Amino acid sequence: MKRLLICIFFIIAAILVSKAENDDFSLEHVKNIGLKVIHITTANHEEPTCDYLEAPEGCMGMTIANATKVPCRIVITQQSDTLYDSGEYEKSVSGAIIKINGNTTAYFSKNENKPYKIKLQKKTDLLFRHDERFSDKEWRLLKDGVSLNTIIGLKISELLNFPWTPAYSPCNVFINGDYQGCYLLIESVKRNKDCRLNVDKETGYIIERDAYWWKEDKYFSTDYFASNKAYRWTWKYPDEDAVDDDQENYIRQFINSTEESIKNGTYPSYIDIESFARWILAQDILGTYDSGGTNLYLTKYDNTPSSLLKMPVLWDFDSNFSIESGQFSRIHNASYDYYFYDLFNSDNKEFTIAYKQLWDQVRPSLLNSISDFIQHYMDSEKGKALAISSQLNIKRWHYEDFPTLEEFAIEAINWFENHLPLLDKNIQQVDDRTSILSISKRKKNNVLYNLTGQKVLNPQKGIYINQNGRKIIYHP
Repeated sequence: MKRLLICIFFIIAAILVSKAENDDFSLEHVKNIGLKVIHITTANHEEPTCDYLEAPEGCMGMTIANATKVPCRIVITQQSDTLYDSGEYEKSVSGAIIKINGNTTAYFSKNENKPYKIKLQKKTDLLFRHDERFSDKEWRLLKDGVSLNTIIGLKISELLNFPWTPAYSPCNVFINGDYQGCYLLIESVKRNKDCRLNVDKETGYIIERDAYWWKEDKYFSTDYFASNKAYRWTWKYPDEDAVDDDQENYIRQFINSTEESIKNGTYPSYIDIESFARWILAQDILGTYDSGGTNLYLTKYDNTPSSLLKMPVLWDFDSNFSIESGQFSRIHNASYDYYFYDLFNSDNKEFTIAYKQLWDQVRPSLLNSISDFIQHYMDSEKGKALAISSQLNIKRWHYEDFPTLEEFAIEAINWFENHLPLLDKNIQQVDDRTSILSISKRKKNNVLYNLTGQKVLNPQKGIYINQNGRKIIYHP
């Protein structure tokens, strides 16, 4: 009898614990936390699915493919208020499509909540900024509600004055009534002339240096990447289904010319130097480890010669704070088959000078700006709600030994306090001594050669080599 009573006691205790846990994940409990709540109800309660892929030989990465596009209804609430209702799915009229989206993060989310892409059937600003310019159909749900990586990364984007910093809002997500966790609802990288990446609708380009090119139907290579299979270029705009041969040939040839110009020092005619310098400086400030992987975007406004290649946006902050304090991000290294090693080591020091000038502009106030932002964010009502939601997310998916958001904030501030002074010392040692001389007129006996070594009798404005073997900028 005593043994039976003990068994009954443990059964009742287990039921009560289970009920308490279920109450934690109930809609009413989550709504009371204070963050926006996104309710996604799929047609026939269908679960989005995908295939999981590992890279073929010679390539790299783990990713997904064949993600199902599931019709759904989306409702966004905040406590007792309904902020948005997409309505039931009706193509081009109402509702939305949801699918699993991402690469490594999606691959390792087989048994837990997944990152998603949302495509609305009617343009809306899901961040409720009360301005029609921000309306769009495409949005992302990022699995970064348990750290401040993306939030801090996007703050660095603002402090460095990127032309576009994706806007976001932390939220809790339910799919078919099941609590999925804490996400960031964020603008996706795409063409939108009013509020995202502005390129010409007919002749503009947005391309991605992509480690996962091998899963795409359409991609192309340029000279920098021809010797290995690690990277190719894939399409963000136009969509790969809409790209014709003329468009692909044009951008391939332009980038090949750009790559040659980076090698020979004439790159100011091809790249927006400040945008390239700003992008790599952000990686250095954040201490990113995998900045050579993917999510590296280039834009070209149109197909005219005056349109330069730009690096207009930061994306993917999973590896923030992964470099030893004071060190540069890994993409500085020559082994990453991108342009920064050659730009920093070019005889033409315009890029290095721009990089150091950007650093000098932000350096005096950077540490205080970052620290104040993190502290104020954590003290805000949104930050407090995010901290509670983060712990609920950790409990829901049984993450072990994961720091609280408050602990993460303290660690981030401490990391910047150690990193930025040491980074400053390393940046000051970057060689900015220009080997480019500027002359206003061609003096007697000043023989000039082009960059292939041929004598030029009637030079136009540009970069040449003088009789002493030094590059000069010639102004007729």
